[in-house]
Amino acid sequence: MRVQYNYDFEIASLIVMVIVFLHFAFVRQFPSDKTRVFGMLILSCMFECIFNIASCIGLANAAHIPQIVNEVVTFAFFVFEGLSSYLIFCYFAVQGEMRGNSKRLVWILGTLPFALFEIFAILTPFIGFFYYFWDGVYYQGFGANFGYWYVICYFVLNLAYIAFRRKVIGKRMKLIVLIYTAVAVAMIAMQYRVRGILMTSVGNTIVLLMIYLAMQNPNEMIDAVTDIGNESALMQQIKSRLRQTKGLKLHTAEFAVITVRIRKMHHLNALLGIENRNAILQDIGSFLYKLGGKFHVFHNSGDMFTVIVDSVDRSREIRDQIYDRFQKDWGVQQNRIVLDIAMAVQYYPGDFKTVPDYIGLRNFLLEEAERAGADAVVESSSELADKFQRRNKVELAVAKAIREQKFQVYYQPIYSLKEKRIVSLEALVRLCDEELGFISPDEFIPLAERDGSIISIGAIVLEECCRFLAHHVLSNASLGIRTIQVNLSVAQCMRQDLAETILPVLEKYHIPPSMIALEVTEGAAITTPEQMQRHMKELGEMGITFAMDDYGSGNANCSYLIRFPFREVKIDKEIVWAYFDNPAAQVVLENEIRTIRKLQIPLVVEGIEKIEQSQIMEQLGVDYIQGYYYGKPMPEQACLRHVRQFNAAAENYA
Repeated sequence: MRVQYNYDFEIASLIVMVIVFLHFAFVRQFPSDKTRVFGMLILSCMFECIFNIASCIGLANAAHIPQIVNEVVTFAFFVFEGLSSYLIFCYFAVQGEMRGNSKRLVWILGTLPFALFEIFAILTPFIGFFYYFWDGVYYQGFGANFGYWYVICYFVLNLAYIAFRRKVIGKRMKLIVLIYTAVAVAMIAMQYRVRGILMTSVGNTIVLLMIYLAMQNPNEMIDAVTDIGNESALMQQIKSRLRQTKGLKLHTAEFAVITVRIRKMHHLNALLGIENRNAILQDIGSFLYKLGGKFHVFHNSGDMFTVIVDSVDRSREIRDQIYDRFQKDWGVQQNRIVLDIAMAVQYYPGDFKTVPDYIGLRNFLLEEAERAGADAVVESSSELADKFQRRNKVELAVAKAIREQKFQVYYQPIYSLKEKRIVSLEALVRLCDEELGFISPDEFIPLAERDGSIISIGAIVLEECCRFLAHHVLSNASLGIRTIQVNLSVAQCMRQDLAETILPVLEKYHIPPSMIALEVTEGAAITTPEQMQRHMKELGEMGITFAMDDYGSGNANCSYLIRFPFREVKIDKEIVWAYFDNPAAQVVLENEIRTIRKLQIPLVVEGIEKIEQSQIMEQLGVDYIQGYYYGKPMPEQACLRHVRQFNAAAENYA
């Protein structure tokens, strides 16, 4: 069948696509898989449209144009028509970021229709599948309708893909796929009914516009303050580089990542104001941009910059240049200021192979640099990598122990110098992992405080303490245990509903509130002082007492005893140990003890390991002793045996 075509819609579509292409080409685009696919897609759609218009013009002037020219132009149109639909699918597939067998399956399913279409296109000049020429005139072939079914096939694949990846794919992409499908189906239906009006490129133009405006917008990758790449651009670059090198056997670092964090940025905000702070950030971004180059420098957040370097040797040069620059002043208006930094350097593939590994190691190295002091540079090493892996394993062990209720509670006796017997116990949490063995609280507690899991651990400890009291202490008054001291973390103190998390557990086991003493450190007291005072008042009225823990460490001093209604003070073992070796420590501790006694607050001294030490503390007026001399931390049964033997308590309880 011979058809005369109207290609006005194609011309309008081509004009729009050229405008989008020019903007795409001349506006800064961060290189990534989706950017590369989009570049190929817009070129393919343009060439498809151009060859479609050219073929229409050629067929309308067949008497003046050699048949071979029309055949070549028509063949090119069909090749690019198949490619455009395939590349639209590829763009959506890249956005989904699939991995493994699922990724391979998606790409196989997506490539099969394209391969089949291109085979038919190649064979068409010989078998007349899509079209054929007779005496210079173009006719549709017996398989002309296959092109419609081919496009519909990709509509179905696109819809199936976003349904399969609906939890990963964003709302914007889902909306684009749905609108593109609806419009393109309408265009196909109209063209099928009116074959003479060409609207092949209308659907392509709509999807290109939507993708470019909503998902390929370069401004989404640019930091508004510094005009360099932002965190999203950095993540795209890292992911793109990891995908490019995946599967290659690499023995040296393919690239390095240098992270610079400006320390105490909040002080900078307060000192300079937002506008002046932004001016300094712009200067830093400009300096790093000159060092690292285009698409290699990023402003991750308010206080962090990242530079990706393509070689190890070059990364060391840039690292040294950054360090040297931050030893000098930065100017803002008439002021000169010095900025302290923490710098971390990582290498791929030696230090990380996935994005989560990169982020985790980066944060770990920055923490190490922060602890090292001003202008510290921490470069990844096997030792630090082992330390980082150990921390990850401990975090997993903590999560598993919370999930499976595997934490143990040990109890350490507290001895009354006046009554000459054990009168209290401190509850201490312990963790023994199947793989890692015993994990010290000094190791897992800070990690639990960092990620918030300390709240769950605190709840487990309180539950165990109440169960212990109900089963072994309340039913045996002769045991002599009046209270159990439970540590309260900073995170727990920050909760508005602290009382609501404690009282129901006491009621569950019928524990008198007076049998629970909550130990609070200096950090918990000063983090939210008003809230801490409210907690102490609310719980104190119900009978729960509070003890000041680790007194003498950090900045803890008598001002906290004045401000907060503590009913007991525990002197940190470090200052106690120093007392027996250091004359200066003797003066300090004796003065502290005298002051606390005048405040009439009971005093506990930790770390006593010898009878002579205990006797000296008794002479100084200390009320209670906690230390290995009177008992180590023990599991509940061992602790009960120890207390019964020490206090000669009766054993007539269940």
